[in-house]
Amino acid sequence: METVSDKAKIRRLVEGEIERNGGLFRLAPAWVARPGIVQPGRRIKLGDEYMSQNLAVNERWLASATYADNGIYNDICPKDHGYSYIVAGDEKFMLKDAFAECPELMLGGKKWDVLPKFFDNWHRIPFHMHPCGKHVRKGLAGKPESYHFPVELNMDKNAFPSTPIGVDPYYTDAQIMDYLAAYFKGDNSLTDLGNTVNLVPGTGWFMPPCTLHAPGSLVTYELQTASDVSCIPESRVNDMPMPPDMIDRDLPVSVEKDGMEAVREYMLEMIRCENAGNSDSFRKEYFRPPVEISSAPEARQEYVIYRCGKASEDFSDDLYSAKKTVVRRHFHFGETSAFGAIALRGSGSIYVDGKEPLHIESASMYESRDECLEDEFFVAACAAGKVKIDCGSREPLTVYQHFASNSNEAASSLPIPEYRKFSPAE
Repeated sequence: METVSDKAKIRRLVEGEIERNGGLFRLAPAWVARPGIVQPGRRIKLGDEYMSQNLAVNERWLASATYADNGIYNDICPKDHGYSYIVAGDEKFMLKDAFAECPELMLGGKKWDVLPKFFDNWHRIPFHMHPCGKHVRKGLAGKPESYHFPVELNMDKNAFPSTPIGVDPYYTDAQIMDYLAAYFKGDNSLTDLGNTVNLVPGTGWFMPPCTLHAPGSLVTYELQTASDVSCIPESRVNDMPMPPDMIDRDLPVSVEKDGMEAVREYMLEMIRCENAGNSDSFRKEYFRPPVEISSAPEARQEYVIYRCGKASEDFSDDLYSAKKTVVRRHFHFGETSAFGAIALRGSGSIYVDGKEPLHIESASMYESRDECLEDEFFVAACAAGKVKIDCGSREPLTVYQHFASNSNEAASSLPIPEYRKFSPAE
């Protein structure tokens, strides 16, 4: 497949696809590898997980216009690591280039400031936090994020389906500093600080920036601001040492330049940041069960990612949002903004009346990272209000839609429903 980078040709290809099918674009999968501190969970349907001796694929980025930053390992990663490609016949070009060359057609004048992904691990990952806007190194963006655990990918929960989160109020600043000081002395046992929640398929969480968390082993559908910044103050996880740059890579202070004491003090400031959820009752403020939007015999739809803030507040910024649509026969999306989407169950077609339909079907396996199947697509702003979907399989066609900021006003103020794992006893 030929890769196109010429700007004029990309514009012609985008316009040609819009003329052909009304603004529906096939996306090739963007596989992302991480260093050996994580073990692939082997549930995101890729047959060959290994990119090199040091890197294994445990993530798939969706509708991505963001580079996957692996720090000291970037030199052995592909130059386009993390970027999604639009496939048009036997040619392909970056989704981010389509946004740059045809912003009004693709996005309707809005920004694509979201990074959707799946991550899939055998065990938990390191206890880490993502800097907020005021704690990240100059030139980088802060990173709040949200999680949903798709039932379609979590038949097997793997080794650690729980997540240590935050800092228990029991711990003083001096005690936290002692844990951080032990970083270079072996295992600093940092998850002692947190409280652990069990993860439930079909539910999710909002994760404020500057909040310590160690995501567990459920396959996670994650939406975050379009940034790949982290700070990992845990020294070892699953008895593996952290890469040496991950403690300070994205901070304005560094061990080499400022010393470990300055980095410790800065991380404590992050932990105590007003934007963090480290001192909150996490279940009360940040648990996110799905919220039904509509339900009919033909289809049902619900928000699975919404309310990017505290439950106790009446309003949250619409940083990003996601919907799950289960189609048994037919559904008219009628959205007001562009969105990316992936099918996790069934097959069928999406279309704009009078235009050529786009076939979609969930994938059972990708044999290699170069294979392009038909499970992922992008709906441009010019088509969002008109696109329809038909189920063509005996099982329901299930699609997850991801939206950038300011796409779904309702997602900012939805009432958060009470979650009942079991039906009330009669």
